[in-house]
Amino acid sequence: MAEDAADEEEVDEGLIFHEGMRLTEMKTAQNLSIEYPKLEPLHHIKVELLFHYYKIKTTWVNSHWITLGIGCFAVLISGWDLGIGELASGGEFMASGINPNNPNSGIRNVSDVAIALSLITIGLWLILLLRLWSTFPLMRSQAISLYVALFAAQVSQYLAHAEDPYFPGGLESFAFAITAVGLIVVSFVGFILQRAVIETRDVHVEERHWHPDPRQMELAHRDHSLFAWGAAMVVYCALIIIYSWSGAHYVAIRQPDEVGGWWLLKLIYFLSGFAIIWLMIHILWYPQIMLGSGEMRIESDRARQVSRKSSKGTGSDSATPTRTGKCPSCGDATSIVGLADGAIETPCTIEGCNGAGPPGEKCPSCGERISSRVICNSCHTSAPASDHFTDDEAW
Repeated sequence: MAEDAADEEEVDEGLIFHEGMRLTEMKTAQNLSIEYPKLEPLHHIKVELLFHYYKIKTTWVNSHWITLGIGCFAVLISGWDLGIGELASGGEFMASGINPNNPNSGIRNVSDVAIALSLITIGLWLILLLRLWSTFPLMRSQAISLYVALFAAQVSQYLAHAEDPYFPGGLESFAFAITAVGLIVVSFVGFILQRAVIETRDVHVEERHWHPDPRQMELAHRDHSLFAWGAAMVVYCALIIIYSWSGAHYVAIRQPDEVGGWWLLKLIYFLSGFAIIWLMIHILWYPQIMLGSGEMRIESDRARQVSRKSSKGTGSDSATPTRTGKCPSCGDATSIVGLADGAIETPCTIEGCNGAGPPGEKCPSCGERISSRVICNSCHTSAPASDHFTDDEAW
């Protein structure tokens, strides 16, 4: 009974995105975008965010809110010294070094309570990562990418403030240079993550929601729009820079009692940190619920091609066709072929192109995406490529 319930829960997770209201069914007033066409993207973001809100209300369970609470608690502990004065006083700013065997080392001047709080903070961030992995199994590598971007932003700000405690007020060239490097790393990680999710979404729509009517395919793409999700990704990359700067600036100023607006830095740090946790969960949650836990891996087209080539190995037999597909409806032979290593290849359907490749990937000849569905020439039945092989033949 327990196994049946678990199986049912896993199936529901893959289908729940397509239950209830669809994105194309959301209707809101768009007065501004009618009078000012350039504001139309804002309307699309508004509609998609309302759709995200609806899905959060209908799909989030206790585990999502617990994960959010753990992340916010990690941010709170990381910026609040619980009255021990380690952050509020600026610490022992004349001591430096991390050698525990040297009595004059800076790490020897840190109180035991401060070290305990630091370890608790690290533990909370690790627990958050583990919960993200457990809640969003399809997005595990993307969760690491979000952590890498956050880490890169924080390290760049630590180094910048080590050179210029009042950065950017000190106008130190090295501080600006290291901040630029951090921005490049954050932008690169965000771009790769966004591209992988979008291209995997394209494969999902073509394979799972194929329809001979182009209008239905257009609706399917609209239902799976990632416009607002991409905007959330951009906001995340911007906020982690603000979060890292405010945290480093908060600590780098060694005499906080003599600095005005000290509370404002702390407020920016906490608000941006809470928003980052929310965005982190949102960025991982939406593709997970859209694509389902049993779908393909989240990766770009190029990465998918490389993994496909590496799995074929170097043997010549791996690229040799060993069987021909059969229509699951009438049983006649179709154009799809199976290779000795278990992979399948489908001819490109673009007129004038003689290329072939794995379904859902780009054609090596013309660069267009190869359809994940195959149409039988005899009965004109459209079916996923894997359905053209019987279970004992397929893998």
